[in-house]
Amino acid sequence: MQRLIFEQSLETKFIPTLFIFIAPPSIFVLDFHSLFETHGILSLMVYFIALFFVLLLLFLGKIFSKLSFAPSWWAFTFPLCAFSIASFDLFITYKFKYFYGFLGILALILALFAVFFISYKTLRAVANGDIFKEH
Repeated sequence: MQRLIFEQSLETKFIPTLFIFIAPPSIFVLDFHSLFETHGILSLMVYFIALFFVLLLLFLGKIFSKLSFAPSWWAFTFPLCAFSIASFDLFITYKFKYFYGFLGILALILALFAVFFISYKTLRAVANGDIFKEH
């Protein structure tokens, strides 16, 4: 975070790694539920921090759509999956609050799309021999 604010900007091939900001709060929600067998106000606050990062990065989608493929694109997948699981966990815990279920389904669709699309791009880059070239 300090580098993003005070240092020079990231190289374009590392921009997808910004999605990692979604993963820690999402995993915290799951860990909190594992440890205390419920969700407290802290868990919900952290979930909404993750939601903030998801929305922020979705609104920056135009930036991500202009990037050329790099292996760092795999950074899209895990955070989206973690957010989806955290959403479904809240959906089940809070007696099927449809808000969390809706967010979980959206995140799961995004994650599945990302996995399939990035797999395709990776396999294509391997077939062309571009995966090992430095751009």
